[in-house]
Amino acid sequence: MLMKKRLFLGAAATVLMAAMVSVSANAISLEDIRETAGGIRSISADFLQEKHMKILVKPLVSKGIIRFQSPDALRFEYQEPIKNILIMQGKSVSRYIHKDNTFVRDNAAAMGAMSVVMDEISQWLKGNFNTSVFDATIEEATEPGRIILVPKDKAMTNFIQDIILVLSEQPGVFKEVIIRENQDSYTLLRFEEVKLNEDINPDVFAVPK
Repeated sequence: MLMKKRLFLGAAATVLMAAMVSVSANAISLEDIRETAGGIRSISADFLQEKHMKILVKPLVSKGIIRFQSPDALRFEYQEPIKNILIMQGKSVSRYIHKDNTFVRDNAAAMGAMSVVMDEISQWLKGNFNTSVFDATIEEATEPGRIILVPKDKAMTNFIQDIILVLSEQPGVFKEVIIRENQDSYTLLRFEEVKLNEDINPDVFAVPK
């Protein structure tokens, strides 16, 4: 159960990073967001992740990059403090761990669950937030707006209560993503140097060396 929880939370971060291409600060409805998503060909961005827990004096901070090429190529890379990379090509999903100055493929059995999460990615990239896993609502009270995602399966709320997507003033990106696991623990993602619709070398989505 603990392994599945960690897998989902890590994958949820990946989903959120990929899904940040699907929004607009001027969106009035989820349908507007879906239309905005149709114009995205690629995304490149840096990210800062903070893991907040009641037992921690300071949050755990990680840094990395994300690269996405439509329709289904994704590279999600942690660079600090521990290097590991998740790569998606179509239906194929692989994780690589940095070890002895090279990247070694993770063949853990738990990786099978990743395909389910990646199906969510494919939906979110199209601007479809109301999926078989989450119910989505858009909240305009907070400028420039937020999308709230709540798990449909009540059992899932034991390890993820909701996800808050804070819209950015820049059309096409999120400013922040907050994954609330419980009242004492949450993960905060911030995005920097976001570039949309630029050419990405296909080698980026190959097996890392």
